Amino acid sequence: MQPPPRKVKESQQVKLVFSEQLGKLQGKQHQDSELLEEIRTFSKQRAAIEKEYGQALQRLAVQHQRRDWQRGHTEATASGSVFGVWRSVVDATAQSAASRLAAAEEYRRLIGQVSRSLRNAKDIRAKRGLEGLQRVQGELVDALRELQRFKKSYHQLSHITTVAREKSADAQTRARKSEHGIFHFKTGLQKMTAKLSARLRECDDRLTEARNEYLLALSAVNGHHQHYYTNDLPHIMEQMDGDVYDDLRGHFTLLCGTEMDTCLRTHKQFSTIWDSVAKVTRERNVLQFLQESVSFSKTPEFTFQPAPGDKVSTLQELSASEADVCLVREAKKWATKAAKDYKIITHGERALQTLESRLKLLSGDTCLSVEQKIADVQDSVRKAKLSRLKAEARLTLLSDCVTGIEQWLHNAMTQAEEELERERRLSEQRKSTEDFSEDEFELTDFEDYDDENGDIFADPVSASGVCIYPAACRVIYNYQASQLDELSIIEG
Repeated sequence: MQPPPRKVKESQQVKLVFSEQLGKLQGKQHQDSELLEEIRTFSKQRAAIEKEYGQALQRLAVQHQRRDWQRGHTEATASGSVFGVWRSVVDATAQSAASRLAAAEEYRRLIGQVSRSLRNAKDIRAKRGLEGLQRVQGELVDALRELQRFKKSYHQLSHITTVAREKSADAQTRARKSEHGIFHFKTGLQKMTAKLSARLRECDDRLTEARNEYLLALSAVNGHHQHYYTNDLPHIMEQMDGDVYDDLRGHFTLLCGTEMDTCLRTHKQFSTIWDSVAKVTRERNVLQFLQESVSFSKTPEFTFQPAPGDKVSTLQELSASEADVCLVREAKKWATKAAKDYKIITHGERALQTLESRLKLLSGDTCLSVEQKIADVQDSVRKAKLSRLKAEARLTLLSDCVTGIEQWLHNAMTQAEEELERERRLSEQRKSTEDFSEDEFELTDFEDYDDENGDIFADPVSASGVCIYPAACRVIYNYQASQLDELSIIEG
């Protein structure tokens, strides 16, 4: 069995609790002081950072505000001008710099609020409070010591009374047993019993008095102890804290409010720009550029400048015998050219689709090679479109003097469509063979059409202007017959 717990005096227990309370309160006051000092240090460093950041932003904004953008004075929110939006971003940066500098001033103001003198005053209050707490605790400990004295006296008298009661009881027992004994013994026992009984009554009275004093003192100490926890201790803690938590709440409010105000101002400035950024499009800016640039707004028109003395400014046919070899031949030539360019454009667009789909699967040097091929094909297609446009412009002018141009152009385009369809079927057939190279389709097939030296659909005409039939044709690619009604042909 374990020994019974050691009895500890109430005063010792209370002194131990009071010592722990003093240590906890000292630690609390130290933490509060350290928190104030940390807020002061933080505010000092934050003020320096905000000032440096604000000044850097200010220098950056001023540097770019000095740039004289010729088209930077337009309303960004209305026009969506990239120059106006950029100027708005720079101005907003300058305003953000001013906000940061204002925030630095707020942080410096907080440094003044959390000064060392404030911390020193708090330390003084804490010291006084701890001294007062020790004094109050000492009073309570003294009261407990007084209670301990009453308790000790009570227990001593209780012990004495118990002994007296036992002796009195023993004397009475012996007196009852000796009633039939010798007479003088009976008289002595009665005297002793009476004396012990008197002694017992005296002890009982003193015990009752000691017990009452102990109970009264105990009640007083309990009241004192309760008053310590309900009044003295809270009052001293309140005096020690002072207005520190109100001050801390104010400091935190200033810290958060400063940052929130700065961020809200910056958010408001850039939110307006954000709305105008959505209006930035190429169409708006190019239109504005063209409106501001006179050289782009005027479309030049070249006119015929006749030689001195020449009154004619329109197309004219030659003599009747040569009419067919002049304007008519030109009309057929450019109708054929327009059809040829159309065929080149269509074939080039097919090649571009193939190359672009292949480019997605490649990388490295092969990718660069395919990109160069794509650029070459795109340039050829562009030239073909321009050539077709020029041919159609010539045909438009020739249509004023020559009839039948629409029919020639229709026949040439029909033939081109048929040729393109045959080439598409041939290409699919070639792709299905094992020896077909996609790279050959991409370049060789297309280069066959990029030949400016001859007209694919033009009839050969002799120098005298008389057509020779049957007319000779030049084969521009190999073709292997796959049907009974087809012929195999060789390039050239």
